[in-house]
Amino acid sequence: MSDLVIDAHLHVWDATWLPEGLRRAWARQGAGRRLPERHPEDILAHVAVGQSDPDAGLTVAAFDSVGVAAGLIPVVDWTIVGAPAGEHLPIGALNARYEQLCARNERRLYFAAGLDPRHPDARALFEQAAAHPHCRGFKLYPAAGWDLRDPAHAWLFEALVERELPAVVHTSPLGGDPLQVVRCRPAEVGALLATYPTLRVSFAHAGIEAWWSEALDCATGWQHAYLELSLWQRLAAVDYPEFRRRVRAMRTQIGAHRLVFGSDICRGPREDADGRELARFVTMVRDLAAPHDGDPPVLSDEELGLFLAGNAIRLFNLKEFA
Repeated sequence: MSDLVIDAHLHVWDATWLPEGLRRAWARQGAGRRLPERHPEDILAHVAVGQSDPDAGLTVAAFDSVGVAAGLIPVVDWTIVGAPAGEHLPIGALNARYEQLCARNERRLYFAAGLDPRHPDARALFEQAAAHPHCRGFKLYPAAGWDLRDPAHAWLFEALVERELPAVVHTSPLGGDPLQVVRCRPAEVGALLATYPTLRVSFAHAGIEAWWSEALDCATGWQHAYLELSLWQRLAAVDYPEFRRRVRAMRTQIGAHRLVFGSDICRGPREDADGRELARFVTMVRDLAAPHDGDPPVLSDEELGLFLAGNAIRLFNLKEFA
């Protein structure tokens, strides 16, 4: 069994890197999560501060503690949906910042550049991002208000196919104010693949929770479609037998060579600062290769190695680990 682990979906940021309009939306979400409801302005200053790790110091230390070789950061372009308020770090500058971050953490961090194709200079932004040495794909977030199959965006997918760069597409109903999550249903990604069958796509979050079976069905039959299981630690923690059942269904239907490990941890002082959450998830995934409470192993040792690292290496061209 391979000991190599790659977290193919995590976030490293500082709260100030996020558009103010988005942080205000997250404050509105937080204000309504319990009674008595709070005023969003009262919590705005605290939004994402506890999940900030701008130099990746906590992240790399957690990797070292858990035994994770490297991670890939999908950069989300919220600069249009977050535009109604405040100043913005332009997406081109944000992608450049991630290149600098990854260069300072050589062989430990890589990124998928963020891009909303509605930017007037989107094609130039694409070229700039693709030129960054540590950029290994593009993160697409249609829930920000755009459609994957809009003909105006065809150039983007043609360019991704031509460059053999993967698209990491958010495919989960999780989101809330101010997002339009219906635009990122797995069925939309499946329809996109009907037009671009050679496009390499990571179904980020694999539909967790309400769309997981849709994600599995829509990824089936496409040679370059991958299910990425970030956030699935939530299910594994509360119902491990169900987690095993679903991974077994994925392995049977599309193959273990199309499953990608990720966490979606936004690490900071208040979120998995020491890596314990990541360590628990890695352990629960490793246990898929062992019997559990009368259930036979879900994966072979070889398949587990593909899930934990091998598939991410292939999908994101992490040639440093090949």
